[in-house]
Amino acid sequence: MDDGSSPSFTGIKKTLLITTPLILFVKSCYIFYNIYMKKRFIHFFITVIMAIVMFSVTALKSRGNIIQIESLDYSDNHYNSLLKKCVESKNRMLKHERLEKYTAPVIYRYTLKPYEDIWTIIAKTSLNIDTIATLNRIDFIGMIKEGVTVYLPDTLGLFFDLTSTNKDALSEKYNVKEENILIIDDPINTEQKLYFAPEVELSFLERSFLKGVVFHSPLMGIESSKFGNRVDPFINEIAFHGGVDIAAEEGKSVRASRHGKVIFAGKSNGYGNLVIIQHELGYYTLYGHLKEIKVEKGELVETGQEIGTVGSSGRSTGPHLHFEIRRYNKKLNPDDIPFLLQHK
Repeated sequence: MDDGSSPSFTGIKKTLLITTPLILFVKSCYIFYNIYMKKRFIHFFITVIMAIVMFSVTALKSRGNIIQIESLDYSDNHYNSLLKKCVESKNRMLKHERLEKYTAPVIYRYTLKPYEDIWTIIAKTSLNIDTIATLNRIDFIGMIKEGVTVYLPDTLGLFFDLTSTNKDALSEKYNVKEENILIIDDPINTEQKLYFAPEVELSFLERSFLKGVVFHSPLMGIESSKFGNRVDPFINEIAFHGGVDIAAEEGKSVRASRHGKVIFAGKSNGYGNLVIIQHELGYYTLYGHLKEIKVEKGELVETGQEIGTVGSSGRSTGPHLHFEIRRYNKKLNPDDIPFLLQHK
């Protein structure tokens, strides 16, 4: 009995015979394609990872225009490049020669190793105090010591905040063509810019302040508390101490660390009896917790002149001098001045 099912079944078999190899072929192609693409993807992925790693290493070595120096010796190619350019720049200054046109200096970065200081950098690079200090905005050369990261340009000169001066003033003061006073990126604060006056120097007085040689010890005694964070004896918590304390017997003479003008002489909250002396270039010295004040506001004093005596007035735990050095509103560490307070 023919129910019409046989022809349909035969058709299905024929269809399967034709389509199955095709399906297997397509599936094989798909599998091969996937394997191939996966290999390509893996290759692509590895390439991307390597690119990221290389970029990261490069970024660490050279962030923007800043190039990392690992060691101040000839095994470091970046150091060699810096030294070559600095020697050329120094020689021009010694010969009183100048380039017709200057370009922005290349900036290098270096972290000082044990037993290194600013004199190490000067000896190894031919840079000078003026260049290093103005680019890194240090107030005393003692601030550059082991563990500190400094920025080093490959051309000697002076760096200035854009808000502190202008090209006209710099051109006139340092006898530099206005077009050679360059505006560069600030390596410390990338959102700011700096003026660069190439191959010029600070005055003798400005350099003397940087060296700290203009200041003298206000008191012979023992440094009982240092600058920086410490446990406040009154609240028993960590608090910033903006000067140094020099312990000495009550009534001992306190002397002006440098000549200047007395701008304050009187009582001042925690400082007790306080004297503030204004010096050149925005520097001030403060003398707190005095027993007696022996100068008056407006008086001009000489270096070493007695201005008061050791006491314990104000917020004090015993007889001592609280001594501060400031530049404008910034409190500086007197211990950064070599030998100033190293006495007994």
